[in-house]
Amino acid sequence: MTAFLKILFGAAFAAYIAFITWGSLSLPQKHWVFDKLGVEFDRTIPATRAHPEEDDLLSSINQDISPPTSNRPLGIPQSIQRNFEQHTTPSLCLKTPTRSINTVDKTSIYRWTDENGQVHFSDNKPNKQVSREVTEQYAHDKQYFRMNLSSPERGLPTLLGEQLQRDVNAIYSYLSDRMEADHLRQVDLNLKVFNTANGFEQYRQIHAPSLRSIAGFYTSLNNEAVVMQQHTDPQTRAVARHEATHVINAGLFGRSPIWFNEGIAGYFEQYDYANLKSGATHASQYHLSYLASEFKKNQLPSLRDYLQLSESEWRANDQRTMYAMAWSIIYLLQSHHEGEQFTRRLFSHMAENPCVTLDPIPFWREHYPGGLTKFNQRWQEMLLRAF
Repeated sequence: MTAFLKILFGAAFAAYIAFITWGSLSLPQKHWVFDKLGVEFDRTIPATRAHPEEDDLLSSINQDISPPTSNRPLGIPQSIQRNFEQHTTPSLCLKTPTRSINTVDKTSIYRWTDENGQVHFSDNKPNKQVSREVTEQYAHDKQYFRMNLSSPERGLPTLLGEQLQRDVNAIYSYLSDRMEADHLRQVDLNLKVFNTANGFEQYRQIHAPSLRSIAGFYTSLNNEAVVMQQHTDPQTRAVARHEATHVINAGLFGRSPIWFNEGIAGYFEQYDYANLKSGATHASQYHLSYLASEFKKNQLPSLRDYLQLSESEWRANDQRTMYAMAWSIIYLLQSHHEGEQFTRRLFSHMAENPCVTLDPIPFWREHYPGGLTKFNQRWQEMLLRAF
């Protein structure tokens, strides 16, 4: 009887520890466990106003964006949508310059002990104290990302600069966690944030004269994302995440399908580093309520037709619909087991074939259980739940 009680107590204690541990895991970590156990999951989250301050930066950006010239109105109506954000990409389908992840920037690290016996570390060699270099002991053997953040005018608050750095690193980490190690490349990102509309506009005229952007743009020609500082730091960070994602995509995947490139940029636009680290993502009320309304009125193109639009056709259509549908596809793919598995295969395909146009219908048929028909059913169910 005593032995039985010991076994029972041990099992209960193990279950308690597992329960506590499980509660501390992020959603991505839980889904990794599900994958290993072969358990399917679905975390599609309907739109909610439970956290209106975080719910949708996209809506506030569209309504409260800073104009680049004095002859523009102070606000941009929602009907204009994402016209503020344009891009320039090379005519050839090539990845932007990247490096091996084994190419590591090494900063010399010195260790010394002061007269009080206190041990110090520094990247500057002390003048008087006897020190020894310990660079190799603490250096990383791989480097996945290099970011050059600059503000050519008045500079940025220290906190905002740190937040932008963390946001962009979190985006790269999210993508790289879902990629094969052989496909990872070290991406350079030059992120410029302008404090004034005039400064932003003058830079755009020199470096991207064909664009008519009023908040941000990217160019894969020099791995650059350029952002106009917004009225609030969260808005600035949202625009920066969107543009930075385009640069990272260009480095990892080359010219990706328009629905993917804009969809995943819109997806990351809403989530800062804290959200991505914890897995606390939520549906975009701005996009989802609009899509649900248009779906109810039978005003949306079918997913089959949408996925086969060329980039020029995509740009020629109603932009609110195009951006919203792109976001919804990526959001749904990241919200259930089959979708995440599909995303991993999509990443591999694009990394291996940066100059090959993806044929979406056969790709869905081959890599998503039930093909596009089953995914479309999930997509419509998501919109119906949003009413």
